[in-house]
Amino acid sequence: MPTSPTRRRLGPAEREAQITAGAAAVARADGLAAVTLRGVAAAVDVAPSLVAHYRPSMDVLVGDTFRTIAEAEVAEVRRLVERDAEPVARLSVLLAAIADPARDDVAVLWADAWSLGRTNDVLAAAARDVMDDWQRLATGVVADGVDAGVMSSEDPAAVGRLLFALVDATNGYALVDYLDRPTREGLVRDTIARAVGLDPRALDAPGPDA
Repeated sequence: MPTSPTRRRLGPAEREAQITAGAAAVARADGLAAVTLRGVAAAVDVAPSLVAHYRPSMDVLVGDTFRTIAEAEVAEVRRLVERDAEPVARLSVLLAAIADPARDDVAVLWADAWSLGRTNDVLAAAARDVMDDWQRLATGVVADGVDAGVMSSEDPAAVGRLLFALVDATNGYALVDYLDRPTREGLVRDTIARAVGLDPRALDAPGPDA
């Protein structure tokens, strides 16, 4: 009878990376609540006891998984924003990137983080840290616009806080299909445009060649 191929034994670093990637895949597919010993073990086809050996605290694994995904998203958006030197264009790119449907899976993870973070201190800390990262990105764009004389605001940081309060609220709307996507995106865009003294049309999403 044919024998099954022998699986190569992974070293500690490889196994750790496998479990980390498996946890991220589970989170993206089924949410942070699905990042459990059994859920991650099934994703990487190992025994739950092996996952527990490498990641003995599920709170830490969930928090680390969220932080890795959320920090990667901020870094990706930052790269998109910083490709353009003109502040109004950068703000437009920031809004378009945040609203990109391709990021909807991460938006759902944020809702999970706020809910599960009530009882998971590691996850709550990760959420706060990444919220600060987003805030710094938005504040910097607005501050640059004010310095360049193309935006007006006495408090760029307040505009950044307003932006993400709106984004977080409208992402919550999306979870229960309240208002359609163009209405939700328009609410964010128009409010932020007014907050920095711009015509909302100046923040329309850039075209595919932009």
